[in-house]
Amino acid sequence: MRPSPGDGVGPETKGGSISPPERRRTVSWAVVGFGCLAAVAALVVQQALLPFWAGSRMGLFTNGGDLDVYRHGARQVLNGQPLYTAKVASGGWFTYPPFAAIAFIPLALPSFGVARGLWMLVSFAALVVTTWRCATTLGWRPDRRLALLSLALGTVAIDDQAVRGTLWQGQVNLVLMAIVVWDLTRPNGSRLRGWSVGVAAGVKLTAVVFVPYLLVTRQWRAAATASGTAAFTVMLSWVILPANSADYWRSAVFRTDRIGPLNHPGNYSVGGILATLSAPSPMPVAWWLAGACLASALGLYAAHRADRTGNRLLAITIIGLLSCTVPPLAWGHHWVWAVPVLAVTLDRAARTSGRDRWAWAAATAAIYLVVFMWFTTWVYRETQHLVPRYPTIATAMSAAVGEMTTTETLLVVASHPALFLVVACSTIVAARDRRRLAPAPTTPNLEG
Repeated sequence: MRPSPGDGVGPETKGGSISPPERRRTVSWAVVGFGCLAAVAALVVQQALLPFWAGSRMGLFTNGGDLDVYRHGARQVLNGQPLYTAKVASGGWFTYPPFAAIAFIPLALPSFGVARGLWMLVSFAALVVTTWRCATTLGWRPDRRLALLSLALGTVAIDDQAVRGTLWQGQVNLVLMAIVVWDLTRPNGSRLRGWSVGVAAGVKLTAVVFVPYLLVTRQWRAAATASGTAAFTVMLSWVILPANSADYWRSAVFRTDRIGPLNHPGNYSVGGILATLSAPSPMPVAWWLAGACLASALGLYAAHRADRTGNRLLAITIIGLLSCTVPPLAWGHHWVWAVPVLAVTLDRAARTSGRDRWAWAAATAAIYLVVFMWFTTWVYRETQHLVPRYPTIATAMSAAVGEMTTTETLLVVASHPALFLVVACSTIVAARDRRRLAPAPTTPNLEG
């Protein structure tokens, strides 16, 4: 599954910009047709496994719990009330930086039903745009065929657990990924390149991991822009919400218990693995720090190697996966960065032939199976069996999760960090092989 020696730089340019027109390939109508069939199949499969309108807020179109949290934070800002001293009516906490509450104000203006519908459309559009941007960055011609294929592949991605979870909960992950991918795949000298990282970090702190990536790849201007934009979101929040900003940065930012239990089987991170292994004892913080540092070193080095070989989209994707791997708690719906991973492997399958093409196609299928909505489906079906024995759907769901063995939980929580590990290590090995197989520079004949 290694690229051929001729793939040294790949379809991207050294500066990370989109390939010039003369190097682009055109998607065939046959591929578009196959993508549309795959999209229909994905919708049919999800309806069969977990109906779109399933009751008890389990269906894709019947939840929006995190959107409700966003709206709560925005309403607290509009009403001049504190963000971090009381739970949302539905039972959770507002755990985002104050800037996020300001950014979510538009979501608080319409009714919940209208906001949920509009936000799902925006999130799905962000997914399709990300797919389109990945394809054009990888050298595919931006035309009507690619637009249709991007829409089809975005629909196929709905069966990805992270994508479905983001749409189901009304999360912001797909939107943040879209702006980061669009911004950081622009040429190095593009105006204000890096702003997306600062804005994303202002909404979700984990996006700050892109700043070290920009530094190790010597993208100095983008790193400065990202850091400056992030600092601006903090300063703006202090000006508009001084009391809430003080509460967040002095206390709430350290309260991971408000996000959820670290040993929950939905925590796909280094912290989730360690918390599962150590339960019922608390997660060993020293071991988590060590694991986070090792994962960060691996991810940054792999991204650096990918960037040096001209594969900037892959480098950005690795950092996106890293942002989900290292936190103490990263819910399954945070892992939307599996979408660009699939875009990269699909592109490799399309550009190679023979056994290499089959290897890349198999890799794509394997990744899709790893990130498929297996766990969500299992929880839904187990909960349906347990509902008659419990007073509410929430208690039945908790019971289903609570009955999982340590081994079962570990298999779930380690699946996505394992994907990060495989992608990072494969990138390092491929970069080394490209360098080893590259033709040696010819020595000019000086004898005349």
